[in-house]
Amino acid sequence: MYYKKAMEIIDDFLEKNEFSEFDDDVKGSLTYYLKFKQIRINPQDEASVPLGASKIYGLPHLPDSIKFPLGLNFIAQFNCSELKPYDVDDILPDKGIFYFFVDDSGVETSCHYYDGPLNELKIQDYPEQKGKLFYEKKFRSEPRTISFEESEILVMETDSYWEEELGDLSSDLIDELQQELGDHLILDDEDEGGHIISGDYLFGDACFYQGDAEDEYDDYYSSLVFFCFGMGEGHVNFFIKNAKLDVNKDINKQIVGVYSGT
Repeated sequence: MYYKKAMEIIDDFLEKNEFSEFDDDVKGSLTYYLKFKQIRINPQDEASVPLGASKIYGLPHLPDSIKFPLGLNFIAQFNCSELKPYDVDDILPDKGIFYFFVDDSGVETSCHYYDGPLNELKIQDYPEQKGKLFYEKKFRSEPRTISFEESEILVMETDSYWEEELGDLSSDLIDELQQELGDHLILDDEDEGGHIISGDYLFGDACFYQGDAEDEYDDYYSSLVFFCFGMGEGHVNFFIKNAKLDVNKDINKQIVGVYSGT
């Protein structure tokens, strides 16, 4: 895992150069993202996807206990047994499946969790309802399986406090991280503006756009991001309100979707 490798490099470098007191500062300048790979499949091949596998778009694999919400589009399901090795903040359970749904505006969302037998899952079509959802045709016609391998991204803020304190050694540390992590490390110059990570991803920072007042979303800036979904001209940020999910309680009260767009 690249996150673990980065932590080891930082620990060894700072200890060797007698700057261990800056360990938390250096690690705090790194933000971890999981920019998972999406492998598009033919809609006619939906049945070939193993029940409960992580996927985005297409149709969900639901048990009888979870109904496909009316008025919402299915956007993703994540199998925790596949995702857990990349859960560096230990916020997810070891097993089970999370399902994400959103309306056409990105404002109304619904999340569900299931941890029963996979053989009780069924491919569920959109429910019959008055009028078609705007995104339904697009989403259901573009099913994609997901791969988490080689998907880790570490974004490092430049011009940080610790760089000034380390002096020339800061460049040596960054060079070593770049050499070991390659494209999995991105340097973030805040002066450049814009969003470093776009599209769909897990963990990391939320994606807010200009015009969204920070004080309006102040309650979420201290929350963890579970899933950031690119939709239309914006993103739906699914926040975990507490430090760790309690799957024995209502998931919809713990995972909150917040839309931000241009």
